[in-house]
Amino acid sequence: MNLRIRRGWRKFFWQRLHNPSRKTMPTFVVGCGRSGTSMLLHHVGRSWAVDPFNENHPAAFEKWRLRPLDVIEKLVDRSYAQVALFKPVLTTTHSCEYLNRFPHARLIFVYRHYGDVVNSSIKRFGPDDRLAHVNAWIADDFSEFAPVSPPERTKVVVRSLWKPALSAESAAALYWLFYNRHYFDLGLDHEERVRLIGYESLVANADSEFRDACLFLGLKFEPKMTAGIFATSVGRDESPEMDREIQTACEALWQQLEVARSQSGSR
Repeated sequence: MNLRIRRGWRKFFWQRLHNPSRKTMPTFVVGCGRSGTSMLLHHVGRSWAVDPFNENHPAAFEKWRLRPLDVIEKLVDRSYAQVALFKPVLTTTHSCEYLNRFPHARLIFVYRHYGDVVNSSIKRFGPDDRLAHVNAWIADDFSEFAPVSPPERTKVVVRSLWKPALSAESAAALYWLFYNRHYFDLGLDHEERVRLIGYESLVANADSEFRDACLFLGLKFEPKMTAGIFATSVGRDESPEMDREIQTACEALWQQLEVARSQSGSR
């Protein structure tokens, strides 16, 4: 039996010992891609009290999208972990559905500065990916997100800023704007079961931020959660050039998110 399998069995028996009642809290990590959601899931998932399900986990996801909630409920019911942690960022529009389906669920909304997200998106996916998504939203009225349509106010903003000849950088910024507006447009800023986390603070103040996240999830903080986290990716590349109106809208939303995060601890 190899080391990975032995570790899996040790984790399974540890969970059965520490959570025999099988009270598992589903938690959903959402936001815009390239904002640190995978990093958060990976590092919190180092705890044996957590069952992490990233977008490539076939039991919970199909083609990077969360499977039907009946399937997710069965995964949660079978788990002995304290927290079942899912990362359905492509279906951030479904955030309210997740909270409504699971009354004891938690949701973590992660955001990162738009300049770094634009640069990271183009490096990771190439110049055409975000552009193709944004153009398709306009062409087919956001059908990518059916059956849960984005808030109308979100769609209105995207339509007002879209232009036929957007650059790759501008399209990636509009993609960022679309996803991050959901924190406010879905009313998540008024929900006690939602925690807003900023990537820049997460990597600059890792121990403090992960302690707060663990408290929110009812987990014990473990130092191994923050091992290997560095802030070197923040502002590493030059700010991308983008459409002025889109940049203005992104900057306004960024500031709004920063204020909301600073106030979230008082809720």
